[in-house]
Amino acid sequence: MRLFFFFSSILFCYSVSGSEVKTITNISDSKLSYLAQDSSWLDLLHYHQIGIVSPNESQVDDPEFFLSQIGNSDPKAELIATLEAFSSPFLGEDINKAPQCVYPARFSWLKNKKVGDDFIALDCPEFDDWSGKIDGESVYLVFPASYLNSPSSMYGHTLLRVKRKGNDIPLLDYAVNYAANADPEDNGLVFSYKGLSGGYPGVVSVTPYYEKVKEYSFLENRDIWEYKLDLSQEEVDQFIRHVWEVRNTYMDYYFFSENCSYQLLAMLDASSDRFQTTKNFNLWAIPADTVRELKDANLLLDVSYRPSIANQVEQMLTELSDEQITQVKLLVDQEELVLTGLSDFTDEQQAQILEVAYQYSRYLSAKKKSTLSYLNTRSIKLLSLRSKYSVSKVFKETNVPEVRDDEGHKTQRIALTLGETENKAFSLLEYRPSYHDLLDAKGGYLEGAELSMFSGSLSITEDESLKVENITLINIRSLAPSNALVTPKSWQINASFIRDSAIDDSLVFRLKGGAGITEKLGNNLFSILVNGSASVGEGYEDFYQRKYKVQVGPQLQWLYSGETHRLMASYEYLDDINESKANYQVAELEWAYLINKDWQARVKVAQEKLDSIDENTVQFSLLHYF
Repeated sequence: MRLFFFFSSILFCYSVSGSEVKTITNISDSKLSYLAQDSSWLDLLHYHQIGIVSPNESQVDDPEFFLSQIGNSDPKAELIATLEAFSSPFLGEDINKAPQCVYPARFSWLKNKKVGDDFIALDCPEFDDWSGKIDGESVYLVFPASYLNSPSSMYGHTLLRVKRKGNDIPLLDYAVNYAANADPEDNGLVFSYKGLSGGYPGVVSVTPYYEKVKEYSFLENRDIWEYKLDLSQEEVDQFIRHVWEVRNTYMDYYFFSENCSYQLLAMLDASSDRFQTTKNFNLWAIPADTVRELKDANLLLDVSYRPSIANQVEQMLTELSDEQITQVKLLVDQEELVLTGLSDFTDEQQAQILEVAYQYSRYLSAKKKSTLSYLNTRSIKLLSLRSKYSVSKVFKETNVPEVRDDEGHKTQRIALTLGETENKAFSLLEYRPSYHDLLDAKGGYLEGAELSMFSGSLSITEDESLKVENITLINIRSLAPSNALVTPKSWQINASFIRDSAIDDSLVFRLKGGAGITEKLGNNLFSILVNGSASVGEGYEDFYQRKYKVQVGPQLQWLYSGETHRLMASYEYLDDINESKANYQVAELEWAYLINKDWQARVKVAQEKLDSIDENTVQFSLLHYF
């Protein structure tokens, strides 16, 4: 049938000439051209452009999505094929395969454009049953915050929840999600490579919301924001129709551009003539930025917050005594449940202990590496015990963050630095496409987290020579503080091209990582890590008689996080494991002052010591976020 439509459209195109010749659908060629370039028609076909290479074609890579064989690159050909299909009797056996049933959003849009007088309306049992179950009255954007321990979620994630009419229990609604259909056997490195290069098909799924929460069990350890979208009932209906059209197709998934957040915006654009939310994303789409785009378009209404289990437990612990915390550990960490210790506490204290123990057991069971098989039944038992106490609320409500994730600083940054090293002046121009570092304003971002990719800087010295100072491919730091119940691992990794002062500032490739622990005291984070560094470069051969350098050693770090002022001090010692007398030490002190939401000033002093050679640096930076 698709082949029939294709040849019919080709024969028709060759049989007419002139802009006003009538087609067999009684639409002039000029009107066809006009409709084919209508932004809503292009949205329905997913004609968007994003990324370094952005051809003028549909982002849908599944040929089955198109009625015309050239529909992925010619929206007019697809329009003609669609009009012909809707106006022709369906000759197949399964009515659900009829174009009117496969493309209900196209059918509705064209009817509203007054070009469907000769359309043949059909009953579509499968679509009617599916849309009747969803029965949507409104749509919510669901934004789980960033999660550094998962390559696919470092920047956060978005999905859409369709609220059913008359339903007030969100878990019984339906979720619309776009994600890479990844091979579960792929490790994190392979996943990252394929995600960057479009190596996975991205698919749209529609499932009960509770199934999606269960599937993404890690959401339990991430704060979640929900935003009600300002959609009319007709726009909700058109969104559901379009989801039906794309739910069985695939689009190549790209981690930075055609990702979960971007394709959800594209589906929203297809639901209304007034939406053009994808137009401002030319190279990449970060989830927080897509939320800001919806906010700027005045499409966000009510906002709700669901704290992660980790945050809930963190606040609960502040209300418990040391003895209560000890009892919580006994209830969860022991394989046999022993309740005798509860009798030492009042009923309210017992209720507090059981509630924290329940949440703590859920937290542990949600961790993928948890090997405690008894935790699932333990959680149910603790919840049952807690329900027997008459007192309902024994803890304060979890504090809602003062700054939402979409209200934090913008993710792109440019910086100008002026400085001096051993009486030699220099200047630096840095660009960071995303995302956040430890000294950036903390509102809306994970405390102690740092993430950036593909940033770099150029330097100009006194002799006016211009050179690449560094190129950072990936930089991640996760300084998660411990509490009375858990001690998460702090870790960092950095892959960069940098200049090494040991070999006359030659540019080398360095891979550096480390792990350790972090403690929190008020607004202060204290970290100790053990780092390893491996550098490769031609310049090492003269100095080391080999082309690489390998170092290991400790790092001590202190970070103070105020609302306006931030301060970080660090000392690192790296010993060259192949040279008994070679070591590298660096001590740094950096102060950051938040001028306003888009501007920050920093002052940094550092001392580098390579064996017996000292190098002192002082610099001032002005940073702009956009």
